[in-house]
Amino acid sequence: MTGDGRADLITRDTAGRLFLFKGTNDYKKPFAGRTQIGSGFQIYNNLLSVGDLNFDGNADLLARDGSGLLWLFKGTGNANKPFYGRVKIGTSGWNGFKIMF
Repeated sequence: MTGDGRADLITRDTAGRLFLFKGTNDYKKPFAGRTQIGSGFQIYNNLLSVGDLNFDGNADLLARDGSGLLWLFKGTGNANKPFYGRVKIGTSGWNGFKIMF
C-alpha cells in the first residue's frame, strides 16, 4: 500500500475505521504500529485487496456494500492518504458471492 515494496496490512474495526500497519521486513516485528487511513467503511460487507487492479503501480482496494454494489478505491502509493475516492465498478448482484478472495 505504501509503495515501498514491503507487504502492508489493512484492518477495519467495528466502527468502520481503516488502519494501516506498514510492513517492516523484520520477521520478529513484521508490522509497525497502526495509522488510521479511513473511516465510514462499516457500510461494506466485504473488503478485498487484489494488488494493482488498474496497472498504475499502486495497490488498490475493492469493497462490496450491502446492496451488492462493487466499489474500487484506487491506490495513491502515499501511506498518509492511500486511496482516492471510490468508483463504482459493479452493479447489484455481487452479494450473490459468499466469498471473495
